[in-house]
Amino acid sequence: MATQTHSGSSSAKSKSGAKSASRSASRSTSKAASAKSSTTKSAAAKKPAPRVPKGQERVKNFEGKEGNQPLALAFLMKQHRQVESWFTAFERAKSDEEKTELCAQICQALKVHTQIEEELLYPDAHEKLADEDLVDEAIVEHQSAKDLIAQIESMSVQEHLYDAKVKVLGEYVKHHVREEESEMFPQLRKSDIDLVELGERLRARAEELMGRMEAEGGQRRSGLMGLFGLGEART
Repeated sequence: MATQTHSGSSSAKSKSGAKSASRSASRSTSKAASAKSSTTKSAAAKKPAPRVPKGQERVKNFEGKEGNQPLALAFLMKQHRQVESWFTAFERAKSDEEKTELCAQICQALKVHTQIEEELLYPDAHEKLADEDLVDEAIVEHQSAKDLIAQIESMSVQEHLYDAKVKVLGEYVKHHVREEESEMFPQLRKSDIDLVELGERLRARAEELMGRMEAEGGQRRSGLMGLFGLGEART
């Protein structure tokens, strides 16, 4: 009986030791994983910011990919991203007041955006780019959008088809932006157009048009201020 008791005690001690070793190994694995995670985070934190050459800005394209762009294209692409975010916010909006405010920002921004492109970008693009059809199609797309904007601005948010027209406008803009950024802008980057100087002219004209809108309509410009980067340091 004594022998059996001793054997049982030894077995219990052996099991206890195995459990202790297992817990120790688990803690070691956990510490190693934590150390690896910390090292990875530290390396990510130390990763230098992408270099942005003079006369360029870092912006996201329609696919969400970030890259350096000449000032003129960066200026227009930032507007694209802002208007896209407003269309998304409109789809999620619950109150008529919120929809009205968002739609006013969208329409104002698009009117300024289309005008500065037609006045300053498209003439140079039509002259310099090999594919003139890209510019002609963009002008036609602008007109379709402007016609729809005029219809929306003449309506109240409670009217039938108001939401539908805003949604269709968003689809027009999405299609136009995709073509512009994937087809026209790459050709402009390869052209001899001074996209830094053009960027300054686009910005100045946008500010002028916004000032005129404020004087004529007294509409809120808070969203547009951010859209056109007013108050930001120029590159």
